[in-house]
Parts: sequence; structure tokens; C-alpha cells
Amino acid sequence: MKKIISICTAFSLSLSALFAQSVSPEILEKVKEAGELQNVFLNDDEVKLSLVPDTELSKLAVNHWNNSEKPRLTTEKLFYLDKKTIGSKENTAENNSNSENLSIEDVSKVIRSISTMKGTEYYSNRHKKWETLYHEAYLVDSPENKERIPDDTEGSADGKTLYCMQDDNSFGKCYYSLSYKQRANEVSVCFDNFEPLKFAFITAAKAHNVKINLVVIDEGDHFLVYLMVQAYYPRISMLEEKMIDSFNARVDSIYKWFVKEMGKV
Repeated sequence: MKKIISICTAFSLSLSALFAQSVSPEILEKVKEAGELQNVFLNDDEVKLSLVPDTELSKLAVNHWNNSEKPRLTTEKLFYLDKKTIGSKENTAENNSNSENLSIEDVSKVIRSISTMKGTEYYSNRHKKWETLYHEAYLVDSPENKERIPDDTEGSADGKTLYCMQDDNSFGKCYYSLSYKQRANEVSVCFDNFEPLKFAFITAAKAHNVKINLVVIDEGDHFLVYLMVQAYYPRISMLEEKMIDSFNARVDSIYKWFVKEMGKV
């Protein structure tokens, strides 16, 4: 009997460790109530990231910027996603049960399903209307060939480097390298543009001057989703406004895409 109790206790402790809270109780309470928290830093603002979860992959994500130029835009946003709210809007016991069983393996497959980003919408604050963010999206075989290939969703994402094309509403065809990491209770990806982003005839961002980081953490009954965008671009008034609007809007769009695809798992 004592042996059974010991085994149960050890199992309980291991689950507690696996689903330990990765943010402070204060932040967790705020993000749970509001659904999301955000910080935006522009130009010479002192960047004080206060929403970064205390996890291995989150800490790696905020250190991907390795360029000599300081980002002109840094946006961090933390989302609270209750597993019970994923999927069907009908709040039935069956739907709740299915949602509660969602795992980090499901998350790993979703964030590698790049082709499903096609048709993702965002709200343009400049135009005051909803627009399509990605008119097309798919993986390519290499930075050199850029031949379309199927989504790579088998097995673990850990250590994978993939490449993708996104036909962006603002910048046309954009090419990114995608660096993935996966652990027992979290998975991450960093989008890094390996070719310049163009706005008409202007180079909006040189290669490797845009980094979009997504980290998803499984905390048992909910996911914490951390998104950070860093970008360096020319100090041109019209371009600067467009970049700020575009990249802040896509943070919400990427999150909405993620939630939508998780609902299909």
C-alpha cells in the first residue's frame, strides 16, 4: 500500500513539474482575465520585456536577434488560451473532453502546417477594414530552389529547419527560414526572413532583419502563447507607419490562425 502511495505521489509531483506555471501569479491572473497582454517598443524606447514566460524555449526566443542594428520595432504579446474554448462553440461535455486532451504534439503539428496559413486575415488599422494577410503560404525545399513541398508534420519538431514562402498582402512574396524546438511541454518556431522584404520599390527590411517568434506552452488546462516580433527598417515616415501597423496586426493574426487550426485537431 505504501509503495502504491509513493508511486502516485511521484506521478503527481512529475505532473506538477510538467505543468508548472511559467509566469508570475500576477501576470497569469491578468492574462487569464484579459485574454492577452501586450508591450510595444519603438525606435529608441528602452526594451523591457515583462511578459516572457520562464521557460527554456521562451528565453531562447527573445535572444534570436543577432544583428548589429537595434530593432526599430519590438512587440511582445502573451495570450491565455483555455483548452475548453478551443474548437466548437458548443460547450458540450464531449467538446470539452476533446479540447482538454490537446497536447504539445498537436501544437507541434499545427505550427508546422504552414499551408494552412493561406487566407489568414488581419485588421488593417490604416485602412480600417479586414484584409487577407497571406494570399498563399507553403513550404519550399531550399532557399536556392524554392520549389513547393508538402507540410512537414511528422514526428517531433525539435531541431528542424524548414523554409517557407508567404505571399504577404503588404510585401508580396516573402521567404523565411523556420527554426523549430520542442520539449515535453512547449514548442517554438522562429521565422527569419532570408530574403529582403519589399514595399513597392523600397526595401522594407533587409535579409534577417525581421524575426517572428512563437512559443506555445502547455500548462495543463490551458496554453500560454507568447509571440514576439522584432524588425529593423529604414527611418522613412510612410514605411515606418506601415511596418508598425503590419507587424503588430500579424501578431493577432498568427494567434487567431493557431487557435483556428487547433480547433480542427
